[in-house]
This record gives sequence, structure tokens and C-alpha cells, in this order.
Amino acid sequence: MMKIDGKTRLLGLLGAPVEHTMSPMIHNKLSEILGINEVYVPFHTKKEGLEAAVKGAYELNILGLNATVPHKNHIMEYLCDIDDGGRAIGAVNTLVRMDNGYKGYNTDMLGLLREVKSYEINLSNQDIIIIGAGGAAKAVAYMCMRENASHIYILNRTVSKAQDIAEHMNHHFGKNVITAGTLLSYKELEKKKYIVFQSTSIGLYPNDDVIIADEDFYELVDIGIDIIYNPFETTFMKKCRKAGARAYNGLKMLLYQGIIAYELWNQISVGEEIAGAVYEKLLKKTRNNIILTGFMGCGKSTVGVLLSEKYGYRFIDTDKVIEEKAGQPVSEIFEQRGEEYFRCLETAVLTELNETLSNTVISTGGGLPLRDENRKILSSLGYVVYLDVEAGEVIRRLAGDTTRPLLQGENPEEKIHELMEYRRPVYEQCGDICIQVTGKTIDEIAEEIINEYQKA
Repeated sequence: MMKIDGKTRLLGLLGAPVEHTMSPMIHNKLSEILGINEVYVPFHTKKEGLEAAVKGAYELNILGLNATVPHKNHIMEYLCDIDDGGRAIGAVNTLVRMDNGYKGYNTDMLGLLREVKSYEINLSNQDIIIIGAGGAAKAVAYMCMRENASHIYILNRTVSKAQDIAEHMNHHFGKNVITAGTLLSYKELEKKKYIVFQSTSIGLYPNDDVIIADEDFYELVDIGIDIIYNPFETTFMKKCRKAGARAYNGLKMLLYQGIIAYELWNQISVGEEIAGAVYEKLLKKTRNNIILTGFMGCGKSTVGVLLSEKYGYRFIDTDKVIEEKAGQPVSEIFEQRGEEYFRCLETAVLTELNETLSNTVISTGGGLPLRDENRKILSSLGYVVYLDVEAGEVIRRLAGDTTRPLLQGENPEEKIHELMEYRRPVYEQCGDICIQVTGKTIDEIAEEIINEYQKA
């Protein structure tokens, strides 16, 4: 926990609502890693009090602010200066303290650009399609124009909104690069590959939807980037990947827009190693996955099903996924291929799940966390819960069970004690929390997990 004293500088967020913002996580983690004495706090700010809030923040010596909905446009009226990106887009999200007030920047666009570059995507001389014509589309259009895209097609249900962005950006940059059209205008485009940005809120969790459903559209996609990051894999991304295209979500945009704001406030450069550490924390929080680990017989599957019902999440048992892919039970895989082969299958399945999963409860095999690479994946996949059970309880629950490969042969009770002694430190290291399950009902265990998960 960071110490707050008379030298602590304050950073903040102006918006309504602000209760679910991820910004404090990003900025306070940066301050913690970098050892900078700053604290970031969200401020619920109504439109009618926005001017007073900006002036009051300056008088209170607040170092910097972010602005989110609904203030990104109106807040520009109360600033001493605005950077070119903010002026062109007509919105700012970052306020940097100057000698005579705050200067506004649009780091959303800069954050998206840094995400794009992190994937080694070059926008120069490329043909771009932007789906949607809201504020995000305007920021994407500015970024693509600034990066010298060859041509940009903005497709929107209401073509007049797309035309407004096209005319504004073409005039701002002094060149005719953007063309506006309806969502069906893609049928008139040259049949080749495009970089496509999905800038609408269609598909945002819990709505599993996509603004263009026609499979023919996705044959035009070379790289698809969705500004949505929840779910972790949107329907747009699924359709892109099904058509053979690369696809990414907007989580790194969220990360980098925050990092760029922090760099502006402190006049520093944040390296990729530090960015990666913050991203890992962001991944864990935003993906909303609950992962259950623990020894065989601890109740992972039973508890997992109940948790999935309570949250409305999907439920996955990694052993079941392996059985479906292999076409045979785990016991047969062990018998015919051996344990090492099975452990390789576990890692392959976990790696695949890590690319797509969000809003899911995952029950893992008892030996899955034993591999270093698996523990690293689990740490970014979601909130890891270790269900700790006493050996006697396991022996009681598994009495007569012939489906557990590691317990076959003589002295199964002795094997349970040996395995638990070896595995317990691994489970403890891997878990974000440890829940004692012996003597508790399934409902009691689930309730305890929910309470801890909501605090995280």
C-alpha cells in the first residue's frame, strides 16, 4: 500500500458514472511500480458542475485529470490549450497541468496507435475500413490519416454521420482520403484485403452481436481490431478469425491511453516491461474468469457449475475439453500415452483457451498448475481460487473411484498423502485466494468465493 503524505500528488477522473472505471488500477499500479508519490481517484462529476470541477481541481493543485463520458467534448471549453488531435477529433480525455490552466489531449487515439504498433501493424499506404461513425470512429479516422493511410472507408447505418467525419478529416488534413458509405457499401469495394476497425459498442458484453453479420464481408479482412475488450473475443473477432484474419480487441488501447496520460503528467517514458506488468493486472480484472484449482476430489466441477449459474457465466472443465479433443477419456490417455503426453495436452488446451475466454468459470485438472507455463497462463487468464481440502476428506470422497489414473494400484491413501504434500505449495503459489472446503456445503463454498471475488 502506497504511503500518502504531504508530498503526495493527486490525479483523477471526471465523469458520470465512474464507479466501474479501470483507470485507478492502471495509474495507481504505475505509481506503485515506478515509486512515484501519486494517487489516482475517480470523481463523479455532473455536467452542470464541470466548469467548477476543472477550476477547483486547478486551485487544489491536482497534477492531472482524465475525462470520460459525458465530458470529453464539453470539457474543452474550460481548458487553456488543446493539442492537434483533440481539436481535430473534437474530444479530449486527458488534462495536463500548465502555468495557466489545463491543456487537453486525446490519448485514446494515441493509445490505439501504440496498440496497433505493438502488433507490428503498419497503417501507412494501407486501405482501411472503419465500422461506425461515433466519437471512437472519429479518433480512428484521425489516427489513420496521421499515419498516411492510402484510403479510408467509413461504413455506418446513418451515412450522413460518416459523411460528417469524412468531410471534417479530409478538410483538416487537406487531402481527400476518406469515403463515407452505408454498412452495405462494402459490397462495392474492391475485392482485396483491408485493415478493419470495429468502433461501435455492438457486441459489448453481455450482448453477443455484430453490426455486420454477412460472412462475405469478413473475406475482405486482413486484420480486424475491435475497440471493445469485454468479451475478450467479440463476435466480430470470431468472424475475422474464422475467415483466416488476425483479430485483436481494445484492451491494449485502454492500457496505452492510460500510460500515455501518465507519461504526459510526469514527463517520463514508461517502458514495455512496466506496461506488460500493468497489462497482466488489467487482463486478470477485465476478463472476468474464475479459475478453480486444487486436488482431485475437492469439488472444483461441482462448485464451478454453481458459480457459473449464479453469475450467468459459461462453465468449462479442462479435463472434459481434453477428452473431447482426444476422443477418449483421461484414464485411457494416461494408460495408452502416459502422463507426460497428457500434461502436454493440458498446456495446449490452456493456451488455446487463453486466446479467447472471458466471463467463464474454469475447473482445472488437479495436476494442471504443476507446469510453470501453465501457472503463467492462469495468472493472466483470471482470478485463481485454490480449493484446499483435507486428505481424509479426499480419501472419503474418492473411495472406490476407479477413474483416477494416479490413484490406481496399491496404497491409494498413501499416494493421496504424498501427492497432496507435493502439490499444496504449488496450489498456494498459484492461487489468488485459498478457500478451505472441508466440512462446508457447496453453497457455503460458492458464497465465500463470490465474496472474495467481488473484493478483488
